[in-house]
Amino acid sequence: MRGNPHMEILDLHRKYGPILRISPNEVSFNDLDASGIIYGPTSKFEKSEYFYRPFEDQAPNLFTIRDRQNHSQDKRLISYAFSKANILQYEASIHDKAVYLMNRISERVKSGQVIPLFPAFRCMTLDTISEFAFGRSTGGLQLEEFESTIFDAIDKANHSVVFFQHFPILRELLRWANYYSLSTVPNGFLELGRAADAGFQQMHATDTWTMFKNMISSAKKKSIELKKEHLLSEAILMFVAGTDTTAAALAITLHHLLQQPEAYQRLQDEVRTVIPTLESRPSFQDLDPLPFLDACIKEGLRISCPSRFRLPRTVSDGGWNFKGHYLPPGTIVSLSPLYFLQEESIFPSPMTYNPARCLSIIEQKIVLSMFVRRFNPKHVLNKSIEIREAITVTIDDPLDVQLDITSD
Repeated sequence: MRGNPHMEILDLHRKYGPILRISPNEVSFNDLDASGIIYGPTSKFEKSEYFYRPFEDQAPNLFTIRDRQNHSQDKRLISYAFSKANILQYEASIHDKAVYLMNRISERVKSGQVIPLFPAFRCMTLDTISEFAFGRSTGGLQLEEFESTIFDAIDKANHSVVFFQHFPILRELLRWANYYSLSTVPNGFLELGRAADAGFQQMHATDTWTMFKNMISSAKKKSIELKKEHLLSEAILMFVAGTDTTAAALAITLHHLLQQPEAYQRLQDEVRTVIPTLESRPSFQDLDPLPFLDACIKEGLRISCPSRFRLPRTVSDGGWNFKGHYLPPGTIVSLSPLYFLQEESIFPSPMTYNPARCLSIIEQKIVLSMFVRRFNPKHVLNKSIEIREAITVTIDDPLDVQLDITSD
């Protein structure tokens, strides 16, 4: 199955309006008020099983758990590991990986080789999330052509999910194939599970702090049993979510910057105020106040929208009356953050990368609201929102390396 379904649905919304039936039992919305009702903290709509079940392999994980109580418990066990303090303790490691990648890119530039931006950033984010989760990186940055077997497994898993959503019986057949060890049947989830299992074995052999050690420790304190299948499922989620979305945002942002010399130069000039030499090691606190750097990142998140799933929900008992329309119980409803990030009334010429637009506080908050939580952007305009990620990776890119864009 090919194509760009999210953009196609958005085009249909532009043609037919904000409420659109996209299947016999699913209605898509392009409406800010609907977003708050469907995904807000008080929403009574549960995750739709047809969409989330295919993402599960051995057990549910934070992304797929449908029971609210179990989801809240799982979220509490994981969330502390992603606190700003815990992320920033990996700041030096992230910086070292960024420098290593930039050195590799410099070598390829000198030898006239094409720079595969997405695979290169993919290796960096894979090494980052594997070290954060298990205490040891996978060594992706050392791969000659930035090609990892884990990427192949992620791609297989991602491509298979769409088939499983439309033909659930295929998912069950694949599970039976795994049970009987039919290795000729390609299974990205099985390969990711093996990589996760290897990560846990390495983790138990080290004394360093890791995300999963923290999760296991928190569970023990609360007398919560974490089965191996659950941990493996969470690890698969970390591989997929922690690698591709960040890599896509970085690659697309840099790709656009390289095509805009004035913006690129402006970013270089601003960054040099805290990174005067290539040997400089700026902290998050040094980088956080830089307004144009911040704008470049937010505009990169907006135009790339790496997480653009519809994330369907099911209308609860009693149905739902919305702006003159009645949706009976069991109706599937959905929308994508892409629709708002491509809204021309908020972002004129939305397909154009324009960092200057994100110097506006209002537009910054609208962009961040699409990624921080799934609710109505109107609700966040008067709230303070910060990016809690270490962003040093983007900093080394504009300093000294000049690249040529090669289109396929």
